Amino acid sequence: MPAASMAIRTFHSTDPVWMPVRRRRRARQTEKEEKSEGPAENPLKHEPVTDSLAFCQEASALLTKLQTALEPMKAQNDTFIVKRVDGDIGEILTIDLGPKEGSYRIEISELEHIFEYTSPISGKVLYVLSNETKEWVGIEDGHSFEGLLVRDLI
Repeated sequence: MPAASMAIRTFHSTDPVWMPVRRRRRARQTEKEEKSEGPAENPLKHEPVTDSLAFCQEASALLTKLQTALEPMKAQNDTFIVKRVDGDIGEILTIDLGPKEGSYRIEISELEHIFEYTSPISGKVLYVLSNETKEWVGIEDGHSFEGLLVRDLI
C-alpha cells in the first residue's frame, strides 16, 4: 500500500466563535420599594368574612350544596360514602371512596372562620369565605375551592 493511504487523516474544525455575553443590569428600586419592609402583599389574597353568623350560615350552605351535588355520584361508584357530622369546632363532611381512591374531608372551624380541606390528591388546604366575592378561596393563592374539589374528584 502506498504510504499516503496509510497516513491518518486529521480533520480540523473551525475555531469556536465567541459571542459576547449580554448581562442585564438590576432594575433600580423605586422609592416605594425601598421603604417597604417585610414581605410583599399577595394580590390574590382575599379579605375573609369575620361575622360568625354569616360564616356559619355560608359554611352550612356549602356542605348542604355538596351533599346534594354528590348524591347522584353514589350510583356510579362502588364505594361512595358521604357522611356529615358535628365536630368539636364545627361540622365535618367526609367523602369516602374506598381504600383505592382515598378519603376527602372538609372540616369547618367556626372559631377561626376557616375550613380545612384534606384530599389524597391535593393534601391539606385552608379556605376562607371571601368578603368581596362571597366564594370559598384558598388562603395561600386565592384559588376557588369548588374548582379544586371538582378536579380532585374527577
